[in-house]
Amino acid sequence: MLVLDAFFTKLWQQYCVISPQAVDIHQLFESSGEELVNDHVAFRTFADSHIGIDILEDEVLALGYRHLDSYKFDVKKLDARCYVHDKSPTKIFISELRWKYLSEASQVIIQDIIEQAKSTLKSPLLEQSSRGLSPLLSAGRLWKLPSYADYQTLAEESEYAAWLSVWGLRANHFTIFVNHLKNTPELSQVVALLRQQGYQLNEAGGVIKGTPSDCLIQAATMADTCMVDFHDAGEQAISSCYYEFAQRFNQEDGTLYQGFVPMSADKIFESTNMKSILGSTTSDDES
Repeated sequence: MLVLDAFFTKLWQQYCVISPQAVDIHQLFESSGEELVNDHVAFRTFADSHIGIDILEDEVLALGYRHLDSYKFDVKKLDARCYVHDKSPTKIFISELRWKYLSEASQVIIQDIIEQAKSTLKSPLLEQSSRGLSPLLSAGRLWKLPSYADYQTLAEESEYAAWLSVWGLRANHFTIFVNHLKNTPELSQVVALLRQQGYQLNEAGGVIKGTPSDCLIQAATMADTCMVDFHDAGEQAISSCYYEFAQRFNQEDGTLYQGFVPMSADKIFESTNMKSILGSTTSDDES
């Protein structure tokens, strides 16, 4: 478990740098005596590449995880897999973009990103460390920062692709496991507290996504924003990471549900949508 603890510690430290609200929310709960348990972390990547799910899965399995289920998000052109660990409550969720279904303009941008990543992966700096840490899942951006023009081109078609082009491989979000909270053991109570504290919540499909009959209900903040210095446009506000909250229920066999609900997860992806963060109305096909 030392290797696993080190893995999540590195991810958390990397995550906090660009998600200060997560640090504040974490402290908010801890200050009331809560011992927080993380339900899952999520990653984004590109399909048909040297950083696709098939590659990242090897690292996840090496950490002692096993594949639980797979999901498809056809509107957002995503495939995803969920992994569970027998000795850890924290699940790993990895999605990948089927970028070859995007426009030619977006494909050209992403193809260049993938080629750069392939070249970077030949670097000895990314060889498996002697401590057994997974280098790719926390590798960050393995390519140069795209131009702001390219970022905007991607964002018009796939917010997911635009986000990934800037931030690369890292934890997209951490998730508080609401079941383990003592003072606010219901997701509705967590939402009320967050609203009281002034946090902007993801309202796509409703603030609380899913129902107890789904065995999983979820909510999330909207992502923080960071100023990113683009060579062609100077500093621009870009969405970074968000904090999620999950409450799980028992299945008919009495065991706690461990998977995900695609319809709810689809809406959770909207937490990094800049148009939503800025208060604009977005269409369902922006991912």
